[in-house]
Amino acid sequence: MGTVLGAGFASGQEMMSFFAIHGYKGMFGLVLTGMLFSMIGYMVLKIIFTRKCNSYTEFMKLIMGNTGRRFFEVIVVLFMFCCLCAMLAGCGALFQQRFNIPYYYGVVFMAIGCFLTFLFDVKGVVAINTVLAPVLLIGTILMGIYIWYFRGTTVGNMLPEALHLIKDNWVSSSIVYVAYNSITAIVVLCSLGYALNKMTTVKLSAIIGGASLGVIGLILGLAVLINYKEVAEFEIPLLAIVMKYSEGIQYIYIVMLVSAMFTTAVANGFGVIERVKENSVVLKENAYVIKFVVVTVAAAFSSIGFSTLVANVYPLFGYVGVFEIVCIGIFFIRKRI
Repeated sequence: MGTVLGAGFASGQEMMSFFAIHGYKGMFGLVLTGMLFSMIGYMVLKIIFTRKCNSYTEFMKLIMGNTGRRFFEVIVVLFMFCCLCAMLAGCGALFQQRFNIPYYYGVVFMAIGCFLTFLFDVKGVVAINTVLAPVLLIGTILMGIYIWYFRGTTVGNMLPEALHLIKDNWVSSSIVYVAYNSITAIVVLCSLGYALNKMTTVKLSAIIGGASLGVIGLILGLAVLINYKEVAEFEIPLLAIVMKYSEGIQYIYIVMLVSAMFTTAVANGFGVIERVKENSVVLKENAYVIKFVVVTVAAAFSSIGFSTLVANVYPLFGYVGVFEIVCIGIFFIRKRI
């Protein structure tokens, strides 16, 4: 859940780009999304449990051999780097949209925070997630409920109009959304083999994880849908929504969103750094240089823009993720037969 609940999710940009744009059908897409996450989680965890896989490398070698494994390792690194770029861009957009502070101030602020965290290696990453992940999870749920439940009159007036928004292929949107999120989620799941001591754990993990993501998605998806016309042009849709309310609510949301951006940026940036270190003997001895270069290059690429990365770059990885999920599904079915 923590892997999927990043800043794209908490900002509302993913909800708008993949679901709200399809009107009420997008809400069916979010239900489908929860089911797909459960299904993929179950297949991956069961393979890990029965085949005793201890790493992503072992898992992918089992699914598609050495050649496929190497290809997907490259894809994972590229995707994590794009996620890091998107989070730096998201912070810049937040500073600009809410405080009218120049875009790159926000980018530099987030980049410095990431670099300082990377100096402490994995201990820094764990510490940041331990503190901020609960803030993100609880904040996302409460903010979504606040927007569409406690403002019941507004919601009641706007919902009929919202239900007649653009309608397109919500099924393919759901599949692509799940696919690109699964690229990094599968990497995380492959590190959890030590915790799988019985099949009950596999089943409950898959059901609870997928169902929770589906419910949280629906809460935020509805919040974006009922305000679609007002926020369609914003980089951070949910920020545009909460700015209609009291300053207290705005700052609670800003803390939640920055937490989401920071945890996502740190997790993905650290993943890129570790892969670079593993594949370069020369650079491995200059870890500080790697960390500085990765953060600096990501800051430069963040000029692409947050909404552009989420709406256009992420789906490209989604199509690759579909292939990965199909391979996992074929392996799972073939072995069961």
